[in-house]
Amino acid sequence: MTEAQRVTFVSHTNKPGGGELALRRYLGATTLPVRLVALEGEGVWAGLTADVVAVKGVRGLARALRGEKLVVANSMRSAFLTALVLPRQARLVYWVRDGLTDSAMSRLGLTLTGVVTARRVSHYLANSRWTARTVEQVLRVEPDQIAVVPSMSGVRAAALGPPRIQPHTPLRLLYLGRIAAWKAPDVAVRALPELQRLGIEARLTIAGGAHFGEDTYWRELQLLVDAEPGATLVGHVDDVPSLLRDHDVLVHCSTTPEPFGQVIVQGLASGMPVVATNHGGPVEILRDAPACLLYPPGDHSGLARVVEGAVASYAEVSAWGHERAASFDDDLLREQLDRTLIALTM
Repeated sequence: MTEAQRVTFVSHTNKPGGGELALRRYLGATTLPVRLVALEGEGVWAGLTADVVAVKGVRGLARALRGEKLVVANSMRSAFLTALVLPRQARLVYWVRDGLTDSAMSRLGLTLTGVVTARRVSHYLANSRWTARTVEQVLRVEPDQIAVVPSMSGVRAAALGPPRIQPHTPLRLLYLGRIAAWKAPDVAVRALPELQRLGIEARLTIAGGAHFGEDTYWRELQLLVDAEPGATLVGHVDDVPSLLRDHDVLVHCSTTPEPFGQVIVQGLASGMPVVATNHGGPVEILRDAPACLLYPPGDHSGLARVVEGAVASYAEVSAWGHERAASFDDDLLREQLDRTLIALTM
């Protein structure tokens, strides 16, 4: 690949969402000539060694994309905006980070994607097979137009945490992620009394920030936590590896299908069992575990039961997760994405 065949990525936000963090990891790791055009500079992009160009508005985006040959849009919004201004001779790839479903996207967003974006996009990247299926179903595209490449989650096979033998007493549960209604950490809080009835004394730490106008849900969650002595809401935590090492089971609670689940991979890589809702990308990650780690969305009693099962088979589940996490090694995923992008330049 020559410099003229570089790959330019487009992002509409500088907030540290899962898609943005995964893109940052890729831009920092690939040896391909890459460039990022960001409608919001700094933030999650601060300190990147890759070429980063911050632009203002659609006109700035149009100027920045003149002369490009291959452009990868990192979200539904950036794909729509790029489709409006990208020169016809350039190829547009839409990196689908969220399932194209009514529960994940607004009706307007889905309509604009189908009417405007899809007519300009030549290929799609999807972070899971589940996400890819929503693209096929909603946009009626052929399977050979979609490449499934899981998100880089910051995992290195050579640096995985050791498998664990037994949990602490009381059991230390961890929710790690955005504080948002659809992420539903309140389900984990409601599961604590049920765990008590099952004979499991547990403590829950909820770690994460609210980034996209989710302050109302944060306040509601804080009230729920205040009424539950076993739960603590700690906000954003910088030292995620220590947080993972200090807890026994990671709980994933999304009531809307999670497209992939980077935090699930991170939890497995730390050596801890992970339980998650039974839909979306987490099913692909956890389906073959030696104990059932999946429960119905929003079902706090179901969450308690799968935690009970994970604790009963703790060492076995931990060893399985350790091996499973190696499948999502960042170097492997970077190489997979490199090959996919190189093929699109030919």
